[in-house]
Amino acid sequence: MRVQRQRLANGMRIAVAPIADLRTTSVILTVEAGQWFEPLGRPGVARLTAQTMLRGTRAKSASVWADAIDALGAVARLDVGAHAAVFGGQCLGDDLAALLGLMSESLRTPALEQEDLDFVRGQSLAQLERDERDTRAVVERVWRTLVYPTTHPFHSPGIGDAEVVRTATVEEIREYHQSAIRPDGAILVVAGAATLDAVVDAANHAFGDWRVFGARPTRDVAEVALAATVRRNEIVPDKTQSDVLIGWPGMPRSDPRFVAARVTNMVYAADTFASRAGNVIRDQLGLAYYVFSGMGSSRGQSPWIVRMGVNPANVRRAIEVALDELRKVTLGEIADDDLSLAKDKLVGELDVALESPGGVASMVLEAELFDLGEDHFERYPKALRAVTKDQVVDIARTFLPPERHAEVVAGPPVPELVA
Repeated sequence: MRVQRQRLANGMRIAVAPIADLRTTSVILTVEAGQWFEPLGRPGVARLTAQTMLRGTRAKSASVWADAIDALGAVARLDVGAHAAVFGGQCLGDDLAALLGLMSESLRTPALEQEDLDFVRGQSLAQLERDERDTRAVVERVWRTLVYPTTHPFHSPGIGDAEVVRTATVEEIREYHQSAIRPDGAILVVAGAATLDAVVDAANHAFGDWRVFGARPTRDVAEVALAATVRRNEIVPDKTQSDVLIGWPGMPRSDPRFVAARVTNMVYAADTFASRAGNVIRDQLGLAYYVFSGMGSSRGQSPWIVRMGVNPANVRRAIEVALDELRKVTLGEIADDDLSLAKDKLVGELDVALESPGGVASMVLEAELFDLGEDHFERYPKALRAVTKDQVVDIARTFLPPERHAEVVAGPPVPELVA
């Protein structure tokens, strides 16, 4: 895959992946304004800001802006992740300049009025209230409080803390927008019916006069480690299924061991077919409705977790088997076929992703966001294939020690679990 790059005078980075014989383009505009960059002690401000930005601009109401997007036959969405605020869209190649103009207006000159914040606040509080009755949301929220200190960016889910959502002021939202939404932390990725010259021309027209004010905010975050196993049993009324989350603080995406960690994750539990824990727990023993593991990508220690949906009667047994399968990995009990299958699955996922403009854009974004190098797409599948069993064992022992994990169960009472 050929990726062409350029940087605007204001620091905004552009990466273009032309794909022949397409009429559509996939656009991702990301700004380093996710959870990692939120003000200390104010989890939820980043998402509140992003959602309020979609409530209209200084020149267009929310409905007029949305109608302009619809008139292009395009789609656009803005949300906040662990590392970045991501504005994604799709349109015909001929409409790229118009789409970038609408994105620029929403990013640079949002209205950010009190009534807009109140609307988003109401939606967010309603979602937080629903989350308290959702076992999947409960296990994640509680697990984060067990693993990350209160000052850590990942202590709360992306939606934030209810008290922050209730008390955030429009002045606070405007201040965060001005300090965090800036061109020198922005990356524009375009994949599909596009050329570098056309994208740079459209980007200069839409963003060229976007200026930087003040220094970019920085945040020093101490490393997190679990000294021992910690457990919590959360009772959620009127539920018949338990959700289980077992996890550890992971590694930054910039860690050179990250590719080996992805293989380790697949060997262990990322997939029911290609992973040992998923196959044993769900298919062989029938202990869970679903089993999967995942690891985040950010500049910090994003969660590395295993999730299971389990009949309450099977909770303790499912946890024991999940940890026992992990112990086998740490002891090197990995069949050559299992390691090869994990690599095949990951390379196959890469091949599938590269078949669509959206998948290409997402892959390019990861490479640009974490400075993985211009030859990343040539190296990545080779690096996956080159991972050895010894590397998998070392990763599991270092980052997934079975004797030191955080474990949360949410759902109906499970008598044998200690609250």
